[in-house]
Amino acid sequence: MSIYLRYVALLVLLVGLGACSLLGNEFSDPEVSLVGLHAGQGDGLYQTVMVDLMITNPNHMALKLNAIQYRIRLDGRDLVSGVNREPFEVPAGGSAKYTVPATISLLSGFGFIKDMLTKPRDKISYELSATLEPTGLFSMPITVRKSDSIVLAP
Repeated sequence: MSIYLRYVALLVLLVGLGACSLLGNEFSDPEVSLVGLHAGQGDGLYQTVMVDLMITNPNHMALKLNAIQYRIRLDGRDLVSGVNREPFEVPAGGSAKYTVPATISLLSGFGFIKDMLTKPRDKISYELSATLEPTGLFSMPITVRKSDSIVLAP
């Protein structure tokens, strides 16, 4: 490799690192909250659940996502997880609801369902872990976690 190409490669690397450091200081992680669960279609021992997530973008530029991977624990039980690869955009300084399908095994969820039937309540606790995959060549996945409770529809 000639000395000229080495200098060009070094210059490109330095400019790229400088741009990354400038962007890194201004970016704040988005917030993700569980806002709803709705039963979908069942198929044998599996039930489809539609998961409503609210994604809030505190940044001054739109957040464009290629995919989201998520895991939800309800009342301490790992029940819902999935990946959705549908492109999605959250406006700058705004929020957007993102509904994603998930599959739950009725066998693994039996204890949860039994508890819900024997001890009805108006809300349940949840723990959400979501990994957002932004668009862009040099974008890094963003993992966010949230623990809260959700009010159940009557």
